[in-house]
Amino acid sequence: MFYDRFDKNEIAGVFTPIHFIVLALYFTLMALALFLSRKVDEAKVKKLTLAAAILTCCMEIVKIALRIAKGQSPGEWLPLYVSSLFLYASWMSLARNKVIGTTGTCFLAYGSTTAGIVYAFYPSTALLRYPIWHPASIHGLLYHWIILYIGILTLWKRYRPRAKDFWNFFLFMTAFTIPAFICNELFHYNFMFIGEPFGLAPLQFLYDVSPYFYAATVYLAQSAALFWVWYGGYKLVMKIAHKRRAVKEGELSDESPESV
Repeated sequence: MFYDRFDKNEIAGVFTPIHFIVLALYFTLMALALFLSRKVDEAKVKKLTLAAAILTCCMEIVKIALRIAKGQSPGEWLPLYVSSLFLYASWMSLARNKVIGTTGTCFLAYGSTTAGIVYAFYPSTALLRYPIWHPASIHGLLYHWIILYIGILTLWKRYRPRAKDFWNFFLFMTAFTIPAFICNELFHYNFMFIGEPFGLAPLQFLYDVSPYFYAATVYLAQSAALFWVWYGGYKLVMKIAHKRRAVKEGELSDESPESV
């Protein structure tokens, strides 16, 4: 169960039949969970966030302990990846301090949601390296399912996007990217995925131009572009909803007795 070396025939792989089954189950369960959560209010979302924070921290402690026991390097277990930031942001989002709370909540809405979606389609630390039954695969998929669930709930029930929150998000991401970059340079790790591109063709092109150009591009994409894509999407949805509401109200007004 805890053996880590497998040949290509044993590894689940990505975009394979096993991966497509996992994708279907992953998002089906997500849709069901969100449907069952449609009536929860902000207070209940906070309680769910607390429960998720405790559960994911326990999961991470077990993972770290096992990997240290197996003699793996810090690059395999130190929580300095984008999805790992949920461990910090979930607790921050529950803080009474407004700045800390907003920073944590903002990351949950944008960062956790993005990480949960991206990981489902490219589970680089799970199906790309292990069989589906391996504890590392189960841990990775369950962990990212949880952070996606909390991220969507936060964006849906708890957080209203604001442009001024950009600096909270940007500085939060930067605070973890700096030590990640230093560790990558000194020990050749891949924290925050700014060390190397996992062989993905578009990112590999940037890396081939310059490793530092690649690192800077990924950093800006994660810490700046990610925020504005989500914020722009939210504003677009709100604008469309407002127009539909205005049209509907206009139609009702035209049908009223006073207008006849």
